[in-house]
Amino acid sequence: LQIMSMMAGVKMLVAVALTLMTTLVHSSNAGCVTDKNCSLNGVCSNGVCQCDSPWIGSSCGVLKYKVTPKSGFSLYNITDPRNTWNGAIMQDPTDKMYHLYVPIFPPGELGGSTTMLHGIATNITGPYQWGKLPDITIDYLGAFNGPKSVVYIDPNNGKRMYSLWLGGGVYISDSLNGPFKKLPNFTYPGANPAPVYYDGLFYFTNSPTETIYTTPYLISGAKWTVHGTVSRANVPTNWLSEDPTMWVDKRGNFHIIGHAYDPHEYENCGTSVLSSHFFSTDGKTWEFLPEAVQPYQHTVQYDDGTSHLFVTMERPDVYLDENGELTHLNLAADLVTGAEGCADRVNHTHFGHCPCDNCKYEDHGGTTIISLGL
Repeated sequence: LQIMSMMAGVKMLVAVALTLMTTLVHSSNAGCVTDKNCSLNGVCSNGVCQCDSPWIGSSCGVLKYKVTPKSGFSLYNITDPRNTWNGAIMQDPTDKMYHLYVPIFPPGELGGSTTMLHGIATNITGPYQWGKLPDITIDYLGAFNGPKSVVYIDPNNGKRMYSLWLGGGVYISDSLNGPFKKLPNFTYPGANPAPVYYDGLFYFTNSPTETIYTTPYLISGAKWTVHGTVSRANVPTNWLSEDPTMWVDKRGNFHIIGHAYDPHEYENCGTSVLSSHFFSTDGKTWEFLPEAVQPYQHTVQYDDGTSHLFVTMERPDVYLDENGELTHLNLAADLVTGAEGCADRVNHTHFGHCPCDNCKYEDHGGTTIISLGL
């Protein structure tokens, strides 16, 4: 009897072990073990990612597009042959008006300006009114160096301040109506700025998204300190990353999305590499999913029943509402070419062809916005 009892106990232990093994295998196959497997855009629960809006997918790595008002296709006047290449959007907390600041470039150029246009709208997706507020005179702005915006509280007087980061400098005002004045004796590292203000510190990165810097003050003479580095261990070999934008979510996690591209791609541009996402719990140590999930995609649906496939969408910037919810994504976009690409063009070629991401140089460049949410 004692032997039979021992055998029964062994069988029970084996059954429990098999059950545990089956559970673990199922959880692994379901896709997540920790919140990092969910891109820090949700929580891992019983092996499955529960995603925060507007993120979807098995690893919460894809932004869900909503149908976007057609006014969002081009936030600046599309009949003007001059180019914009994204801008900074901020909302006035008092009258709820949206302010969009975009440098304006000559036809055929994506750089070379000393003027930033200032538009206002009652809806973030437009239409924006231009010319009601004065343009902003800036130092010469070359290609691909802003603007980005940061709203922060001045620690000296408690006032809400608005800042525009471009061309290596920062322009500051206590009103979205301006005037914006350049902060003297202050600059930021590199180009393509991606600043964010969180918990009393300014965090910053730039292209090609390798180093995170911090400074406690936005004042003349302030210096930057290296805070962390961005691991590129899982980034595919042919992917090149640029144009970062950085934010901190409601859980205190850091995120960077940016434009990504493969210079070898010149055909089937509607499925070409477009975007990347890095994430971190502390801004020091960063992750990139080995599945190389792209956060934003080429095609947008509009409320007039049409859709548009953008051959490239670059310079992304996210808009978080007053509750910290990610509601919109605005980008620089080629407003002309689609999936067909421009392989036969003779300028801006790589490896014998003009790649998908370079069609913009001979097309009409603009600023577009996408509504996000489930």
